[in-house]
Amino acid sequence: MDRRDFLRLSLGASTGLALTASTSGLAVAKPGPIDQRRVAANVHAVPRGALKGIGLALGDQQGIKQLDSLNVNWFYTWGANYPDVRLTPGFVPMIWGGGAVERGAVDDVVSELGTTHARELLGFNEPDHPEQSAMSVASAISYWPELMASGLRLGSPSPAKVTGIWLKQFMDQVAKKKLRVDFITMHSYPSPNSRAFLNSVQNLHNRYRKPIWITEFAVADWDATPSSPSRYSEQQVMTFMRETVAGLRRMPFVERFAWKTRAEGDPVMGKSALFHTDGSLTRVGQLYRSL
Repeated sequence: MDRRDFLRLSLGASTGLALTASTSGLAVAKPGPIDQRRVAANVHAVPRGALKGIGLALGDQQGIKQLDSLNVNWFYTWGANYPDVRLTPGFVPMIWGGGAVERGAVDDVVSELGTTHARELLGFNEPDHPEQSAMSVASAISYWPELMASGLRLGSPSPAKVTGIWLKQFMDQVAKKKLRVDFITMHSYPSPNSRAFLNSVQNLHNRYRKPIWITEFAVADWDATPSSPSRYSEQQVMTFMRETVAGLRRMPFVERFAWKTRAEGDPVMGKSALFHTDGSLTRVGQLYRSL
C-alpha cells in the first residue's frame, strides 16, 4: 500500500474526517481581525535546539501509551482539535486542507488555546498529492489569511515533493501578496543515507532562509512489495536515525523533527516502525526514545 493510502485510511479511521479538500476555488469567509499581541508573542517564541516529536493519530488509550513511551517534546495528529483521550502536553495543531478551513478548523484551534497553549500551527498536508489535501497553489493562497488570523507561528504547507514546483510557487505568492510563513515544513522518505538527507534539509533552508521543521521522515524502500520487502535492514535504519537526529540538532535553523512510523509488517517502511503490533517499542522505537 502506498504511504499516502496508509495515511489517508488511518486518518479517516481515527478522526472520522472527510479528507477530500475543496479545490473549487470558491470564496471563503473573510477572516476576523488578527490579534497582533498574540502574533508578536508567538512569532518571536522560537525554540532553542531541534525538539524531538512524533505524528500519531491518537484515537484510544494505546495511542496515548505509545506517545508516552517515546519521550518526545511535542506531537501532532494531522488534525486541528486537541485529542480528547487525555490532556497531553506538546500538541501542535494542523489545518489539513481547504475542507478543514471551511469547517471552521482555525476557529477551533483558537478556541482551544487555553487548553493546548499552542504557539504554532501547521499548514496543509501534501497539497501537491491527489490523495492528500490536493490543493492548487491559488486555492492554498486564498485560504492562507485565515490561518494567519490565528495569530500563531505558522508553518508552510508540507508538500510530498519538497523540492518540487508547488512549494516554490506558493512561497513566491506569499512574498508577492505580503503574507506570512514563519517556518518551512518538509517530508522526506529516503534511503538510509544520512548525509544526503541532511544536505536536503540544508538546501531547503538555503532556498527560503527560514527555520525548518521535518514533520515526517523515515527510511523507506519504495520499490518494496509484500513478496520482496524492504532491502534495508533494521540496523541501517537505526544508524540513519542516530546520525540524522544528531545532525539535525547541530543545525541551528532546525526547530523540530518527527519520525514517521508504520506497521512493522509494512513492506515499504516496516523496518522504520517504532512499535510492535501490541504497541510496545521496537528496537528502532527504543532508539528514538533514547535520543
